[in-house]
Amino acid sequence: MKMVQIALALLALLLSRSPLVADAHAGQVIFWGYVGDSAPWPSAGVVTIAGQVLTNIVAVAAGYKHSLALRSDGTVVGWGLNNSGQATGSASINPDRASGVVKIDGQVLSNVVAVAAGSHFSLALKSDGTVVEWGNNVFGQTSMLAGLSNVVAIAAEGDNSLALKRDGSVVGWGSLHIPPGLSNIVGIATGQTLGGFGAAGGIGLVLKSDGTVVEWNTRNGETNTPAGLSNIVAIAAREIHCLALENDGTVVGLGTDNFGAVAIPAGLSNIVAVAAGNRHSLALKSDGTVITWGYNPRHALDVPAGLSNVVAIAAGQDFSLAITTNGAVAEQFRH
Repeated sequence: MKMVQIALALLALLLSRSPLVADAHAGQVIFWGYVGDSAPWPSAGVVTIAGQVLTNIVAVAAGYKHSLALRSDGTVVGWGLNNSGQATGSASINPDRASGVVKIDGQVLSNVVAVAAGSHFSLALKSDGTVVEWGNNVFGQTSMLAGLSNVVAIAAEGDNSLALKRDGSVVGWGSLHIPPGLSNIVGIATGQTLGGFGAAGGIGLVLKSDGTVVEWNTRNGETNTPAGLSNIVAIAAREIHCLALENDGTVVGLGTDNFGAVAIPAGLSNIVAVAAGNRHSLALKSDGTVITWGYNPRHALDVPAGLSNVVAIAAGQDFSLAITTNGAVAEQFRH
């Protein structure tokens, strides 16, 4: 089946532990859902920067109220909340609605192969296996990243960050502490939780080379390997829930389900990718369409009618992103 071949190809890419840009067709970014307080933008459409539709996008990341898009040339574009410079690399005059090419210390960020968006910070993985971070530096991440190398994947959410190294080990920073003994890891995801009295914490989810997953959180420090869960090829995590994609194209939900984000729709199949928002979930089908479920107070579930030819998805704080390779579809959503 095509979906299984795609999923296994993704797993093979992770197993190779070679930091390459995803082998996908470049396209345009479609968004829907919450776009920020007092924002003049509509709740759905194709992403434009300075009046121009973003093109040649191969990956997207969704944070708290900001987003990132990776271009096929290895540069990054950001938009949304920018009070800490999390969208563009430096704080802007209008932090509620900033956009542009990411620059670090005045230089265009380049040679990027993956991006991740946290609450008020962002990450980029470069082709040389190093990681760049910009935005809020409350945990002193910059000094920690100076010695980090041989990274093949990154993940971020809330105040938490994870990096997967070529040897199958995992490094973390923020409020998420890595449990000892993790090895043979091929995939990573992280989420933000709230502990007692609102104290921030985190959940971690890793995919092992044998197709099993390990979950842990900072509130009890215990690891959990869900019973009967195997043959997993992709994972996603957010605030209080996680998703796991099995190699037969079905999806399993893990964690708390206060908003229905873990309640997998009946008959959901032929899935090749998953994404977890703070209160909603996304699934990409092998036919290039998107399925959503969970909580929908700000239209995060309202996939624009006619969206097709989707090759990648991301979910943030009550909003969603998709890359479509169909230029006619993208133009249809232009405002």
